[in-house]
Amino acid sequence: MRHGFHNVARLLRQGVEAECFPGAVLVVGYRGELVYEEAVGAAALIPSPRRMTVDTRFDLASLTKPMATATALMLLLEAGRVRLDDPIGLYLDAWCRSACDTPTLRQLLSHCSGLPAWRPYYQAIDLTSPPLDRRRAVYAAVHREPLIARPGTMVQYSDAGFILLGELVETVTSTPLEAFCRQEIFAALHLEDIAFRDPERPRPAGALFASTEYCPWRQRILDGEVHDENAWIMSGVAGHAGLFATGRQVWRFAQGLLDGLQGRSWLVSPLTARTFATCQGAPGGSTWALGWDTPTPGKSSAGHYFSPTAIGHLGFTGTSLWIDPPQQVVVVLLTNRVHPSRQREGIRAFRPLIHDAVMRALTLR
Repeated sequence: MRHGFHNVARLLRQGVEAECFPGAVLVVGYRGELVYEEAVGAAALIPSPRRMTVDTRFDLASLTKPMATATALMLLLEAGRVRLDDPIGLYLDAWCRSACDTPTLRQLLSHCSGLPAWRPYYQAIDLTSPPLDRRRAVYAAVHREPLIARPGTMVQYSDAGFILLGELVETVTSTPLEAFCRQEIFAALHLEDIAFRDPERPRPAGALFASTEYCPWRQRILDGEVHDENAWIMSGVAGHAGLFATGRQVWRFAQGLLDGLQGRSWLVSPLTARTFATCQGAPGGSTWALGWDTPTPGKSSAGHYFSPTAIGHLGFTGTSLWIDPPQQVVVVLLTNRVHPSRQREGIRAFRPLIHDAVMRALTLR
């Protein structure tokens, strides 16, 4: 164990003991190197206990938004196939709102599109219909969704907005979202094990997953299938959720992005990477960059010691990723806090504590 990380290890064990989560994997990168990796607790409690390991794959939940969808938009922007301040209706023929009610790509990426946070679209979809029809039905439902505010006037974190952005990627590239992300992002980065999981396809040989919730709708403990119901009805592939990966793979992705932000070779130019990592500041007080969040002063899940220009994101299943370019720090915390129930809320208080402990272990504070 790297000198100074004893308190981090103790805090991880305390998180399990306090039932913040059944198990967790923490990966820390510093100055381009992986300096700490630890697995604690259980990957599953029921129907039978299973130990957490560093090779356990997690449902990344909303980390899909920056790692897949926003990165795909970076590539399309770099290639000149989209522009951030274009209305999304310019790319989606089915969008039939008036121009004043059409959010731009920038507004969708920074969660001020006027769309609501979440809706149970899956409830109105025929489970016996073909997968492509189910996918189109979700897109059509989002197109019909009434706005709760005029675009650009209010911050509202929105899964619906990222479902639209996933549709945009498919429309512009004439390629399924899963295939585009697999080929152009994860294979290009030699991270083929970061992947969407279609629940109807065979599990990867030897892959072990962190179990999530007992789902009343599906009537089973979820293991290796996406937790989010709207993503599940879309065959596990959506712009807002669906990716699975290990902690080390998420770190490798994040380290590549950090390299790109610092001017080294990555998928896109440093200019494009920095554009997406820059806090938009609008509407007033927003902490959102493009697909990424930045620390909320005084109450960030990243704790007290990350730089104001750090970027990160959380996932509902208990996942998080924070990247601090000035201090060259990456912290990946993956947990199964929704197993077997989503009622665990202790992770809210745990996240800033573990990030502060990591920064102290790195002697940055």
